[in-house]
Amino acid sequence: MKPEIFVNLSFDHLSNEDLDFLAIQGLHPELYFSADHIDNLTEEHRRRILGELKNRGFRPSLHAPFYDLNSGAHDSKLRAIALERLNWALDAAQAFRADQIVCHPGHGPWVLGRQFPNWLERARKTLSEVVKRAGELNLRIAFENIYDTDPADLLELLRAFPEKHVGFCFDLGHFNLFSQAAMKVWLDALGPRLFECHIHDNLGAEDDHIAIGDGNVNFCPLVQWLKIQPGLPRLTLEMEQKTHVIKSVARIREWFAPAPE
Repeated sequence: MKPEIFVNLSFDHLSNEDLDFLAIQGLHPELYFSADHIDNLTEEHRRRILGELKNRGFRPSLHAPFYDLNSGAHDSKLRAIALERLNWALDAAQAFRADQIVCHPGHGPWVLGRQFPNWLERARKTLSEVVKRAGELNLRIAFENIYDTDPADLLELLRAFPEKHVGFCFDLGHFNLFSQAAMKVWLDALGPRLFECHIHDNLGAEDDHIAIGDGNVNFCPLVQWLKIQPGLPRLTLEMEQKTHVIKSVARIREWFAPAPE
């Protein structure tokens, strides 16, 4: 199996040099949009970037805004803002010809125990509108783990939505920082709906976003699991330094290289 490797690029740092680098390396872009990017994007800029993507044959993924957004917030106005930003992200995905979008649901350590069912009910109502529209646009949505200590909460969220258009983005760096459950537990629970992996390493204390092998993330369970699947999810590198990207791409390709005869 040949992996399809993407690299997360912040929209404000997107340049022809970045796109040429991806094309030369045989990679694809995942475009990250912040709320500021949304508010300041001009039609001229959108057309220029779309042209650069088309010229290189890219069909990107997209990462929605997430800072300060909570789809299950108590305050209805905060939920409305989250919905507005996510709907704009769907517009951007359509405008840039993306077919998959990664979203943060918005829950975290501030949503604990008995609070979670109420958060979940509110989040489902907010996100159901996003999911419905994504289906109409033929877009897939992948909800990402952040502070989750195990897969239970994300699994409950996913159960509310159709498998065809809604799945899971497994962030290995976040897993290493926050999960108390083994990786196998995550893959057994959410593997059938795994659309994408965010791949980066860290040392277990900070979200370092460094190259594969430069931290202490154990990628072996993921690699072993992926090798027995009928198809691969998208593998997206989240690291800023090009040297880290090059090193990580080489390691991913080693994972899936044919065994010597």
